[in-house]
Amino acid sequence: MGVHRERLRATKAYGHFGAGMKTALQKWALEKFGREIPVAAISPSAIDGVQSLRIPVPPMLEEALGYRGTLRFVEFGYSARTHEFGYCDGGDHIPSDEHLWLRFLRHPAVAAHLPENRYSTLYGVFDRNQQRAVAQLMGTRLNSKGRYPKPPYRLLLDREKRQPYICRTDHTTLLFALTGPGDKDQPRIFVDGLLMNPACQNYKVPPPIGLASELMKWLDDQLRLIQGNAGR
Repeated sequence: MGVHRERLRATKAYGHFGAGMKTALQKWALEKFGREIPVAAISPSAIDGVQSLRIPVPPMLEEALGYRGTLRFVEFGYSARTHEFGYCDGGDHIPSDEHLWLRFLRHPAVAAHLPENRYSTLYGVFDRNQQRAVAQLMGTRLNSKGRYPKPPYRLLLDREKRQPYICRTDHTTLLFALTGPGDKDQPRIFVDGLLMNPACQNYKVPPPIGLASELMKWLDDQLRLIQGNAGR
């Protein structure tokens, strides 16, 4: 119970941070444009360092990877603390199917856009400096070269626009704070010590049988389409 109370305090503090960010954003918008900015109009690409991707996004991608929530933004990647693959929509990192994730990343229709040698943490590969630093949230400890290690990469998905982005966890922390629902709109719950969207509480239940095969077949079809257009 003590751990949960501490987590709830931290969550409330994070909620206050998000509310403060939203208030500051709207104040800036009123001064500059004379009107507020709808939350729906906030784009991840407006955050410095977030890059949009031109990769095919299967319609069943998030469901195949275990996400059952309803929020607009969800990120996929490895936890820097536990090195487990999973997803997050603003709560905790929820573990999911690593095998399917790596199959997705290494599919020819995707791999060229997200090479492992450039985005190693997206594949669960952390160097020693990062491993030491992630214990200090988001690299608050200097590495051997006197630099702050970069937070790990994430694949961020805008579920409404079906637009993927490559970014880091510091970017998504800011995005979730700006766009996430308030506690009254969609309160989160604790399951197995993890703070999550209520829709994700059955996270240990595997996705429907055959969904992974559908995902890979969809990517195969897209690859043939891409190759066919390139050959014209």
